[in-house]
Amino acid sequence: MVDAGIFMVKFENVQARYWVLINGPWDVWGYHLAIRPWSKGMSLALSECRSMSVLVKLTGVPVHFWNKLGLSYIASVLGKPLHMDPNTISIHALMFARVCIEMNATSPFPESVILDLEDGSTTSIGVEYPWRPAACTLCKVFDHSNRNYPRALRREWIPRPVLLA
Repeated sequence: MVDAGIFMVKFENVQARYWVLINGPWDVWGYHLAIRPWSKGMSLALSECRSMSVLVKLTGVPVHFWNKLGLSYIASVLGKPLHMDPNTISIHALMFARVCIEMNATSPFPESVILDLEDGSTTSIGVEYPWRPAACTLCKVFDHSNRNYPRALRREWIPRPVLLA
């Protein structure tokens, strides 16, 4: 344990490390594990986490967009596409696609995106988030929500005296 809620994990080999990184994000016992490859000089403070990988479920994807290029194009509206789950890659079921996307804390997390088609028409792609991180748009970090903004002014309710006439 490096800090409260921050752990450093060392893998025995590169293949295991790659497998864990590519198959994430991970949820263990209801807790989301934001896994990032270590790099020299990176901050380990959760309060500086400005982007996070989020698994996104896309519904209503047109069949001709059901490939790496098409799904990356759709996912890029939400953030930086990282990878697709194995069922999506193998086109096992065309009901939905799961894509892991690096999203910023300032992202609006839309419930749908509008896709422009080649014929000039548009279609709506549904977006679901099995897990949605708490994000503060004021600090632009994933450490807390706007409601728990650390520098917010706390207002105290003071009852007014009742005046009888």
